[in-house]
Amino acid sequence: MLRPGDVILTDGNTRAAALVRRVTRSPWAHVSVYVGPLEVGDDARCVVEAHISAGVRAVPLSAFKGRRARIVRLLSLNEPDRRRLADWLVGRLGDPYDLGHIWALGRRLLKLPARRTMVQDAKRFVCSSLLVQAFLFVGHPIATSQARDILPGDFESAPGFEVVQAPPR
Repeated sequence: MLRPGDVILTDGNTRAAALVRRVTRSPWAHVSVYVGPLEVGDDARCVVEAHISAGVRAVPLSAFKGRRARIVRLLSLNEPDRRRLADWLVGRLGDPYDLGHIWALGRRLLKLPARRTMVQDAKRFVCSSLLVQAFLFVGHPIATSQARDILPGDFESAPGFEVVQAPPR
């Protein structure tokens, strides 16, 4: 059912995820993307995400076991662009997590004064900024607002995306 480029929204199962959901007023705390199997095996790594302690990494679908999830798909994404998007994401494996981005976004969402102007590092990512950059790479911007302000839940309502699979009620 999954195709490269499909976006996976998850609720998370940590205190940090609960905080993200509360602050963003969204059921989704995390976003990742299916890129296809990166190795042979029953539980192959096939999803790329930006993880707070590991940076950009690939994980198997089993990493999401027990989490509520929703899968959304960009309808206008053709097969060559799906492959280019997946290849770009795989090329980011090992890139570090952007803690500064999280702090700045949290301060903005909580309406706290900004400490300083933040400089964007093109080699550091949070989950949503990783996907924003990947979709920009293949010519599909997620939103017209600041890319650094995109939250996981924004992918669910982004123009051109369709829900492929929703969690059971």
